[in-house]
Amino acid sequence: MNARTRPTASRPTAIYLRCHPHDAGLLLDFWGVLSRYALDAGLGEATVFMDNGRDPHDPLTALDSLLAAAAAGHVSAVVIPGPFVFSPDDEKARATALRFEAAGCAVHELPAPRARSGRTSAHSR
Repeated sequence: MNARTRPTASRPTAIYLRCHPHDAGLLLDFWGVLSRYALDAGLGEATVFMDNGRDPHDPLTALDSLLAAAAAGHVSAVVIPGPFVFSPDDEKARATALRFEAAGCAVHELPAPRARSGRTSAHSR
């Protein structure tokens, strides 16, 4: 990670979560795993942005707020369980990730369960 994307007090890390249909239990699992990942990766404590229960075709107000914060330089990194949280459409999901990166905000995807070796996976529940 370069200095431009290193989180600081003025440019913190964020977590973005979206689950459709609404699933509070799964989101809480992911929240815990992603929070631990952010700390372990040296990204610090993360602020959570959530669009729980939102269909990707509906306005994703938390995602829009997070993109605006990144564009304004207020967020340096976003941690996600996978690009599917941005959209079920792979191209749209990649386009959203590129919008974050163009704003100087690194996108950190949770590694696959095997890559985390020994950690409990929210995917395996």
